[in-house]
Amino acid sequence: MEHILFIQRVKEDQKNKYIEYHKNCAQDLLNAIKNSGIEREIIWISGEQLFVYVMAQNFDFSMNILTKNEIFKDWLVLMNPLMSEVQDYSEEGRIIKLQEVFNLEKQII
Repeated sequence: MEHILFIQRVKEDQKNKYIEYHKNCAQDLLNAIKNSGIEREIIWISGEQLFVYVMAQNFDFSMNILTKNEIFKDWLVLMNPLMSEVQDYSEEGRIIKLQEVFNLEKQII
């Protein structure tokens, strides 16, 4: 299982719109994400900074599927004007693959 973190920044004047879009995601988009192999995605916000956590068996494989999906492409077109910079989903971008060193759920008796 891969655990991925990426950090993004939403434009200050677009923050409420960004939050509203994410609270009201279309079921087709949610299904596309889940069907790509992404098991968990959580986004936290602090000011204009976004912290996106993704859990997937193979993140690169999942993103390869998603970036070819028309529903996801439409979502990116909707999101791009809200962001301070366009997300680069590669490790050369702002993607950090995390190594797990502690997990309470796995270690507690």
